[in-house]
Amino acid sequence: MTLLSKEVFKITPLEGAAYSSAATVDPLATLVFTKSYTSGGDDLGKAAADAFADLADDLAAAGLSMESVVNVRGYLRSEKGEEMGDAMGLWSGAFSEAFAANEHAPTRTTIGVTDLPDEALLALDAVVAAAPEAVAALDESWANGRIYFSGESAGALRAVRPYSSLLITSGVLADSLQGESAGFGSMEQQTSSVLSKLDAVLRSWGLGRSDLVFVRAMLSPEEVEEGGMATDFAGFDEGWASFWETASAEAPPLSVFSAPGFSSTGRIVEVEFYAAFPDAMGPFVPEDPGAQDAARGPAWREGSESSFLSRSVAVARDAKLTWFAGVIDRNETDIYKQAMQSLLTLESRLGEVGLDYPDVVQLRAYLNIQDSFRAEFGEWNKAYRRFFDHSKLNPDKPVRTAFPIEELPAGALIEIEALGVSY
Repeated sequence: MTLLSKEVFKITPLEGAAYSSAATVDPLATLVFTKSYTSGGDDLGKAAADAFADLADDLAAAGLSMESVVNVRGYLRSEKGEEMGDAMGLWSGAFSEAFAANEHAPTRTTIGVTDLPDEALLALDAVVAAAPEAVAALDESWANGRIYFSGESAGALRAVRPYSSLLITSGVLADSLQGESAGFGSMEQQTSSVLSKLDAVLRSWGLGRSDLVFVRAMLSPEEVEEGGMATDFAGFDEGWASFWETASAEAPPLSVFSAPGFSSTGRIVEVEFYAAFPDAMGPFVPEDPGAQDAARGPAWREGSESSFLSRSVAVARDAKLTWFAGVIDRNETDIYKQAMQSLLTLESRLGEVGLDYPDVVQLRAYLNIQDSFRAEFGEWNKAYRRFFDHSKLNPDKPVRTAFPIEELPAGALIEIEALGVSY
């Protein structure tokens, strides 16, 4: 591992790759979450370069640089079956150029999506880990004293002070409407349903909307009267704006994309929340002041006992966070075998930084569904339960998002990324 950025994060390179395997962030770091940067046109390489330039400009305005980026997610507009070959070459070229000054590039996950807001060709978002003194240009006048924001563009960057406790949720889908055969409703209705459910998760931890630092929304296209499929981005925007009408804070950075998702079941919105506790200790305060609440370790997971994932997880203020690059398998031919091999590869990468599966607090799986949504999703769940929610091997359950997308690099059937914690 190589020590970088005034000792606030460590990079684990990945041999032969344009990106790194893992980035471990010290609790001393100021964490910065960004919005989704989009770019259009008909040249993906130029679109990627433009999006990275916009990110670099916003970071520079906040006194930060691309050398402090630890994680990037790329969303490339794709079509089923194209395997993303040419697009990946252009995307990787722009990625390498954007981080040419870094000793090692950040971790990265890349997925093919159906559509993006404003018909963009590409979108990306990032996580930044900076030395505390590097964020002097950020504004501190926020309702939550643990959060900074980026001056006039509060929706572009949201920063969290060092030694802050965080909350991360699983991806949440809409509830069905009242009434027989009512379904799940329109994009706006489903957005309101999902955000209301996540708002309840915040309240269960004593948090509110002003404590949010990043939101990711995964939408799905629907059949339209004119024929074909289309994503109702305007409907999502209406639901999102309505959610913030009564809030006494500005909306946090938001990342939005569209992919097949769960549209075959009628559910067309899934959303994740990230938040920071206004009290640095968060929920990690022993009920007995004379006792140490060590049993929870660096993470406190909550959710239904009958579920194989956690609804949300709180991360202790003194925990290290490790972002892992997305993992795919190029050799196996069915989704179960690819999932198993990807999880075994992830296990090896966890071990390289001293972690194991019980240390994983967040897991995302992107599924390239081919023929049968139900069967292939079931195969992913079967592989997942070999490593998580297993009574003998690992009873711990991460927060999880598993989302069917349009395409993956090299035509892979599944890509898996993770976030780990440790002291």
